[in-house]
Amino acid sequence: MIRVTLWLMLVACLAGLAAVLANIQGDAQIIIAGYQLATPIGVLLGVGVVTVLLVGGLILAVQFLLNLPQRLRAARHRKRQEQGEQALAKALMALARGDGAAARQATQLARHKLPQKSLPRLMAAQAAILQGLPDEAEREYQHMMSDEATPEQRALGLEGLYYSARRRGDDVAAGAHAAQVLQLAPNSLWALDGLTALAVKHGDWPAVENWMRRWARAGVKRDVVRARRAVVYMAQAQAQLIDDTHPARAAALRLAEKAVAQKSGLVPAIALAARLSAAAGNLPKARRILAQAWSRQPHAELAQAWLDCYADQPSSKRMRAVSSLTGKNSAHEESHILRARVALAGQRWSLAQTLLEKLREPYEETAQVPRRLCLLLAQAEVGAGDKAAAQLWQDRASRAPLEAGWMAAGLRLENWQAICPVTGDLGTVAWGDARSTSPALAVAAMRPTISLPDNH
Repeated sequence: MIRVTLWLMLVACLAGLAAVLANIQGDAQIIIAGYQLATPIGVLLGVGVVTVLLVGGLILAVQFLLNLPQRLRAARHRKRQEQGEQALAKALMALARGDGAAARQATQLARHKLPQKSLPRLMAAQAAILQGLPDEAEREYQHMMSDEATPEQRALGLEGLYYSARRRGDDVAAGAHAAQVLQLAPNSLWALDGLTALAVKHGDWPAVENWMRRWARAGVKRDVVRARRAVVYMAQAQAQLIDDTHPARAAALRLAEKAVAQKSGLVPAIALAARLSAAAGNLPKARRILAQAWSRQPHAELAQAWLDCYADQPSSKRMRAVSSLTGKNSAHEESHILRARVALAGQRWSLAQTLLEKLREPYEETAQVPRRLCLLLAQAEVGAGDKAAAQLWQDRASRAPLEAGWMAAGLRLENWQAICPVTGDLGTVAWGDARSTSPALAVAAMRPTISLPDNH
């Protein structure tokens, strides 16, 4: 519509100009080499205007013809770009649904249409990993490190090779690839983090401290640095406990306390500090540590540590102590569970049944009573003498969903670990609901996400 309006305005202007020229009176005489040419002024001006228009049109036509090859190349480039992006979208969807063959086919087309881009090769490598072809994935990463590759592309290729090496258990190669990345990008957070994790895994604590300092100076927020240092201190404490001697336990206690100082909510560090304090004969300190932590947030790991610290105490004293511990959070589920466990240990069956029934009632609406609760109810029924009811709860426990626990990329662990056994990452093991994790997520966690490029 705008173009039509502009053309109409141009035609109107030309018509008006023609009318003006036609109304101009007088003649113009031009003498060239003794020849005299007389013509009306309007005609002369009209010829001049037409000549200018013709010359302008000729210039535009020549420019159009000169620019035509470039325009055609740009059009072909745009078409290839669109086709490549469509192929990448198809590959991404295929990866999301786990179809490795379709992802490989789409990435091959994307790589053909976008030969200078890194993303098609990254997705081709991920498709190869999905199909169980790690060697082919490594070849894709190696292609990204050619002589004509940019530093950013080389860093991406090295990142892929790093994860490939770590996946096959070659820590030496993984460390070498991460170190090469630091030569290209000294503040690469993933490389510094990976080198820290490898050093923790092998117990090279001076190297851990070196990488941690560089990682902290690379722009990481202070609270994140403190949390990571807490994990490192816990890893050191666990390493000390391998040597079951008094000096080793004392050193582990100091490290656990340093971990708590760095991150007050690190439950494994709190539980370990309490257990080691109790083992060293300092029961008041152990109980004080647990009481302070429980007042902030009750937790199953803290409950087990409390039971360990009170294992040698009489039943009556334990009942009074657990009431004191859970007073501020008596309505919390973990408080009910802990009190019920103490009651079961003291053979107070009716009290245990009362506490457990309060927890069971909300779950019955969805028929999803957790396994832990089913087993405790079965134990209470056995103590009360109702073996039939106990058997029913045992049967339900075999079909019940798992309760929350230490989760590592979809894998449930018995105890907290500093290094994730699935991905090899540092500090990613966290307390979570096992019911929300599917096997597919555990498989996906073994395929690390690589930093994608912006425009390479």
